Amino acid sequence: MWGDTVEGWADPALDWIGTLAAAGVPFGAHADPAADDGDGLLLLPDPEAWPSQAQQAADSGRPLVIGPPPEVHADRLRVIREALGALVRPDLDGVLVLRLDDPGASLREHLDGWRHPPVAQSAWDALWGTLSGFGRVSVFCCPGWVERDGLLVDSRSRDRDTWQALERGVAAGVADLECHGHTHLHPNRDAWLAAPDRFTNPDWYRELWPPLEPAEPDWRDQARIIGRWQSACGQGTALVAPGEGWGAGTLRAARERGLKLVNSWGICRLDFPTPTWSRGVGSPYLDEAGPEWFTAGLPVIGYWHERDMAVGGPAWAPEHLERWRDAGARRAWAFADLARSYETPIEAYLENGEVRVVRAPAVPLITEVAA
Repeated sequence: MWGDTVEGWADPALDWIGTLAAAGVPFGAHADPAADDGDGLLLLPDPEAWPSQAQQAADSGRPLVIGPPPEVHADRLRVIREALGALVRPDLDGVLVLRLDDPGASLREHLDGWRHPPVAQSAWDALWGTLSGFGRVSVFCCPGWVERDGLLVDSRSRDRDTWQALERGVAAGVADLECHGHTHLHPNRDAWLAAPDRFTNPDWYRELWPPLEPAEPDWRDQARIIGRWQSACGQGTALVAPGEGWGAGTLRAARERGLKLVNSWGICRLDFPTPTWSRGVGSPYLDEAGPEWFTAGLPVIGYWHERDMAVGGPAWAPEHLERWRDAGARRAWAFADLARSYETPIEAYLENGEVRVVRAPAVPLITEVAA
């Protein structure tokens, strides 16, 4: 994979790649100069690595950017725009991608410190009502329920009220179901059942790469877990690994199962030849609204758990969503909406001072011409 989910130091090339991936700006990345077709802007984070290509671009008048990206993310796109003369990209400014974790999972009955009652129907209805006219949410759910004796049952039968509420949200067009594993529990239920700390140790409630396992499980085993979710809930677009327990095999499993995005603080796009992590995309908790999250002009992931709605009551989610709107959120998107903004690479040309868009995703666009 390219990049990582931590917004720390990154190699300048991966820093540029992550920014372009997050912004929906199409690019190609090559380790061999021979792979460069000579078209478009040439971006050389380390010009000493390709000295002849830099000189050729300068001599021919080809748009050229040299060096690492500016520290401020908004300045990175400005550099690209000024080099090209114009830039067309998906309008992601003020986009709040909503992520709700855990509905359908049995950990709410098992894990000490996390136990809570079901979310009240009034809280679900308040959430759906708040989203009407504002946007949509991705519900990262678990269709497999594990009883205290280790028996695996259909969560829809065991947690009927929750699933009926989710169905109302989906039918209203304000919610999508997305993959949060099948059960949210360690896949070895016999080991969980025999463990003396099974009700106190959160590590038992991680399914794809449980921290109790020193080596990451084979990607095929993880793909089977995702496949069980898909058999119960549909194809899906995105994956959030339970408890953020994932590895390189998880990304391969998600990709092999046809998912497009993985979220773990940042966004990993699976539609590239190499899974690529974003730069500049954050995932604050829903109760951390603030205008500073939107300064990069990139999507912001606002996430919470069903426990927050169960404990906080019907007003918890609507009140925090309103604070996000006050902070600058213009639209609430589900992950499927974000994937649609990325799925069609934009092709545009600057001709006689006018921008002509040949191909673009079916989402609002930002067209900026350099001063």
